[in-house]
Parts: sequence; structure tokens; C-alpha cells
Amino acid sequence: MFSNKVKLSLFLCLSMCLGIGILRFSYTALLPTTRLAYEWSTQFSSILGSANLLGYLIGAFWAMKLPQNPSMSKFILSAAFAGSISLLSCAFSDFSASWYIFWRVISGVSGGLLMILAPSVVAQCSIPEERLTINFIGFSGIGIGVLLATLFLPYLDRISTQSAWLILFGFALLISLILMYLLKIFQSHLSNLPSNTHALTTVNGMYFSLLIVYASSAFAYVPHSLFWIDYLKNTLHLNLYHINFNWILYGSGSALGAISAYILARKLGHFTALKILYSLYVGAIFIAIFQFNPILTYISSFLTGLLNPAVVFLTSYTIMHLYGLAYKKLWSFATLSFAITQLIGGLCFSGLQHLGVSYHQQFILASVVLGLGTLQFFIYAQIKQADPNSQL
Repeated sequence: MFSNKVKLSLFLCLSMCLGIGILRFSYTALLPTTRLAYEWSTQFSSILGSANLLGYLIGAFWAMKLPQNPSMSKFILSAAFAGSISLLSCAFSDFSASWYIFWRVISGVSGGLLMILAPSVVAQCSIPEERLTINFIGFSGIGIGVLLATLFLPYLDRISTQSAWLILFGFALLISLILMYLLKIFQSHLSNLPSNTHALTTVNGMYFSLLIVYASSAFAYVPHSLFWIDYLKNTLHLNLYHINFNWILYGSGSALGAISAYILARKLGHFTALKILYSLYVGAIFIAIFQFNPILTYISSFLTGLLNPAVVFLTSYTIMHLYGLAYKKLWSFATLSFAITQLIGGLCFSGLQHLGVSYHQQFILASVVLGLGTLQFFIYAQIKQADPNSQL
């Protein structure tokens, strides 16, 4: 009834929705109310955030080591269902600290596996002419997942924290069941992989330049992804309406991120689009330090929400476009680098909080790191433009 292109787009969209949108960002959305309901300290909340980042690192490393064969579908399904259970586990209070730490790690592992394995399935089961469209639709799932995590935020003063986590579990379980159905369709494609899919294309300096700026974005987005709601509530002292509106703007931006990058790439080319997106990302993080006008907070919420999936999608597609069959290995390494830098960032920013460093100073640090990463990408791209045969 539906074409292979539509099925692959839906598969990747749901995988990103679950792996990154729901398993990753639901914690950020529900952190303030969960912390109050379960009587968690700020320090323990930060530990749980770091546990998720550690899990993501483990998942990315694990995915990189997995063979590129039909067994990938089993790991995708295991990640989807385990991630769903991790949401269910957060619906109950009065468990020991180790219970929540364990399941936040599992949530991260699931996200890391889905982030690498799902696009790899698409790379193998699609024709090159359709990959840009499939990937832009698929990576839009990140924003859709964030939006799902925000749907009931305006009603958190009317429903219990447990109900919110159970709703997310219901979304995740439904997505997992659909993924199980879709993977059965792709199984024949995965079973007929040519033997040369393991061949590794020689990489050049462009890949490493992409790697650096992508890893820089991992460090820079930690304050918004982990502490943004807490910052709005406990530093800016915004009421529930304004907090919800900021987060809905974040989710709306996330939903538009991939399509914005797609349109920009079609008009200006991949590298020009990436330079624009990463530059905007620096500014979006930096303006969070200004609180004299609520509009600046709204802009920061919307743009950081938009730019995270935008740069993830376009960086992933650029690697696929440049290196073809080597995509899984190179995207795995990029995701692993992202996860390592993200974990370092999580530990760094949690430590800075413990030392009393303000959120404003943390946003400045984040924007400076991403600014340096973007600068080297500009310089390398300029060198390549001046001398396309350069091996730098």
C-alpha cells in the first residue's frame, strides 16, 4: 500500500522520535515536577542527567561494534522496548537511588543504539536519490518526540507526575510495536547485503572538521537540554505558563529543525547550510544570558530547539553523501564522539553548578566552545574552496 520510501521515512522518524525525542528530552521536560514529587535534590537530578549521557555513550560504542547485518533489527527492537520500560520505571516514587540511575542509563543506551542503527538501516535499504528526503523526514522525529513530551505540560498542575510518565510510556510502547512491524518488512533487504558493505572509504580532513564541530555542538547543547526548564523556573522565576510556553517553543522548533536544514541545503548546498546553522546555534545559546526581555528567552528556546535536530540531520546526511557504504562506521564514530563530549559536558556543567557557577556563565562557556568549533569548520571549508585538491 505504501512505497518503500514512505515506510523507511516512517521507520526513521519513529526511531528518532523515541530514541532522542522521548527517551532523552522527556526527562528535561518533567524534571522540575518530578524532583518536587519524588523529593530529589538538585545534585541527584544532575546525577540522573549524567547517567543518561553515560548510557548514550555506551549505546553509541556498542552500536559501532555491531556487525552490519540482519541482527541490527533485533538490537533496534530491544533498544525500543527497553527504553519504553525505562519510562515506566520513572512513574513510581520511593525506589532507591540506584533504581533511577540504572533506568536512566538504560534509556541512554537505547537512544545511542537507535541513533546509529536506524539511519544505517535506511542507508542500506534506500536508493541514493531518495536518501535526502527520507533522512529529513526521519530526523524530524526528534522534534516530534520533544513535542510529545510537551503535550501535557500545560496540565501538569492538574495531573500527577506518575500519570505524565505513564503517558510517555504509552507513546513509547506504541512506537515500539510499529517499529517491530516495519522491521519485518526490511528484513529481506538486510538479509541480502552485498559483501562489500564493510569496506571503509578513506576519509579526509573534511570528515574530521565535521567531527570537531559536531562534537562541539554536543558540549554546547548540554545546558539547554539538561537544565533549561530548571533555569527558567529557579533562576528566572517564571510562572508555569511562561515555562510551558518556552518549552513548547523548544518543541515546535525541534519539529521544524530537519525541514529547515533540508530547505537550506537544497538552496545553498550542504556545507554552506551547515555553516549557517552552526553559526546561528552559537547565537541562540549566547542570547540565553539576556533576561531583560522575555522575547530573547523565547527566541533562545525556539532556535536551540530547531538547530539541534537541524545540525544532527545535516551532519549525518553529509557523511552519508560523502562516504557512502562507510556511513555506518563513520556515523557511529561521529555519534560516539558526540556522546563522549556530551558526557564530558554533562559532568562539567554539573560540577560548575556544584561550585556555584551561574547558568549565565555556563551559557557563555557553551557558546564559546561551539563558536571555536564553528570557526575551524569555516576555516577548513574556506581552504577546501580555495584548493579543492588539498588533503588537509
